[in-house]
Amino acid sequence: MNDLPNISEPHLDLPTLEKLQPKKHATHAPRILLLYGSLRPQSYSRLLTLEAERLLQRFGAETRVFDPAGLPMVDSVTPDHPKVRELRELSNWSEGQVWCSPERHGNMTGVFKTQIDWLPLEIGALRPTQGRTLAVMQVCGGSQSFNAVNALRVLGRWMRMITIPNQSSVAKAYTEFDEHGRMKPSSYYDRLTDVMEELIKFTLLTRDSADYLTSRYSERKELG
Repeated sequence: MNDLPNISEPHLDLPTLEKLQPKKHATHAPRILLLYGSLRPQSYSRLLTLEAERLLQRFGAETRVFDPAGLPMVDSVTPDHPKVRELRELSNWSEGQVWCSPERHGNMTGVFKTQIDWLPLEIGALRPTQGRTLAVMQVCGGSQSFNAVNALRVLGRWMRMITIPNQSSVAKAYTEFDEHGRMKPSSYYDRLTDVMEELIKFTLLTRDSADYLTSRYSERKELG
């Protein structure tokens, strides 16, 4: 029989309820970064993202929306490129994120994936996404689908984020916004509101304990 790890080893640092209690509680507004996945002038993923931002602000969040225009393909430039640096700084600033992509060929767009590809799991001691909450959304040109949000969930898990259960998928998005770019009242708008409310709640519940929740035995072992 294989020997179990010696629980007296310092690197195990076993989880306890006492350690889960944060030593201090943040009092500032939740910081939410929003990313969208289209460069079209009439981008419905951008319009849905901006509608989500309005709701988040109503819920008391501080928000930033990253414009992907001008972001180079991953590895085509060095990480000190201004757009790459801006994206990474915003991700480090955030406590939660909203990802919104159109569905293209049954998946997220290359524009969206490029943004995440520029965010490694670690940059020195900084972790651009780990432990942050995440809400996923998609817009569809036709009938409702969940291919993009499902792919975004896989990506969020890979980036070690706390992805909330609820999600938004807007069918025939071109019919859901008025001439001013505002979302019309509908069940889709109600769902969007539910998703943003849930994101705020999860962010408030986890942000003080994010480092503890994402701490791993194998990583502590490497650090000694």
